Amino acid sequence: MKVQTFKHLVLLVGAVSFAFTTNLALAQTPNVAQSGGVSILRGGGVRGEVKDIGSGQYEIKPTLGGRIVLNAEDVKQATELRPEQIAYRNSAPLQKDTVEAHLKIAKWASEKQLSALADERYQRVVELDPDNEEAHKALQHVKEGNVWISKKEQMEQRGLERVGGRNVSKQEAELIRAKEAEKEETRYWKKQIAFLYQGAKNDNQRAREDLRRIKNPIALPVLIKTYTEEKRDPEGRVLLVQAIASIGTPAALGQLGAIALSDPDMDARAAAVDGIYKKKTARNEAIEFFRRKLRASDDVATINRAAYALERLEAECAVPDLINALVTTHKRQMVVGSDQTGATFDSRGNLGGFSAGGGARVKTVTDLSQNEIVRQALVNIVAGYYQTPVDYGYDVDSWIKWRRNVDQLSNFYPRRDR
Repeated sequence: MKVQTFKHLVLLVGAVSFAFTTNLALAQTPNVAQSGGVSILRGGGVRGEVKDIGSGQYEIKPTLGGRIVLNAEDVKQATELRPEQIAYRNSAPLQKDTVEAHLKIAKWASEKQLSALADERYQRVVELDPDNEEAHKALQHVKEGNVWISKKEQMEQRGLERVGGRNVSKQEAELIRAKEAEKEETRYWKKQIAFLYQGAKNDNQRAREDLRRIKNPIALPVLIKTYTEEKRDPEGRVLLVQAIASIGTPAALGQLGAIALSDPDMDARAAAVDGIYKKKTARNEAIEFFRRKLRASDDVATINRAAYALERLEAECAVPDLINALVTTHKRQMVVGSDQTGATFDSRGNLGGFSAGGGARVKTVTDLSQNEIVRQALVNIVAGYYQTPVDYGYDVDSWIKWRRNVDQLSNFYPRRDR
């Protein structure tokens, strides 16, 4: 295959991807006379004027400019031209280069719905006669003062661009293009993460490492969706949590906080807390998040999971919160009594009468919970920060007294069980 330059343009045939409709399948050595372009055996295609130059070669002058020479065996198919296109190609070169001739051809091409060819002729008319109103209007030009300009130029002068069928400001156009680029990148990450995750599940260590090394924030929603939809593979969920942690953005860290409190699997929760721990700059904010959950939650599981996170984050400042969360009260409702009617019988089995039931009612019951993980977190943090480790179990008053004696502090939060 030969590739030559024309008008300072080099076209590499193997990379050409111009889209066109192919209606005519050719034989091994196709006849491309009167075709509007060709597709190539190795993929891709070229639209333009095709000419048989002999020696088993074709010369193509692409619509976008340039010149390509192909061997006949490299051509797969030719684009079939409409009769009108063939007539134009045969007769147009014979016409004179005058305004009248080009207008005549342009009108004919418009009637035959050959708009691109018509525009070429109208464009030649305005080159020959810059004030030709008919040609300018056919090209959808508008007159600004004494000058004809294209609609694109007019919009540019007004600070507008044509995007998605609308005229918008340049700023909005940039936002639209950025959004489209993000959508395209999201589509890429959907495929990439699905590929890597499947490889990781098949014990491909390279895929595991690549999944853990993802840094692009645009991949985060895809990772979260994959994690949410993974219901059966605990190891896979841990791997996805690690991938989320690797991104490291505030949104990723927020997701890790939610996982640390809500995931039913201990390993996944631990991976989430470890991901937060490794992000040193987010440590203080994360500690405050878990302290709020520890103080405000009425759910025993959430309280204990928040305590575990605070221990892993080495949150000495959370000691007062842990003390107050050692023993927590939780209210629940239960149905008591009966609304069933009973019957009485004498010793001989005769019916003696009926007795009405007392009636069912809802009673609020208060349960007291001693939170073991809270106690472990408290003991371990104290052992890490104080010279003399202590463990007062669930004796909240003793813990409060110790804390005041050690630090001379009295600004504890109100006890949760009072």
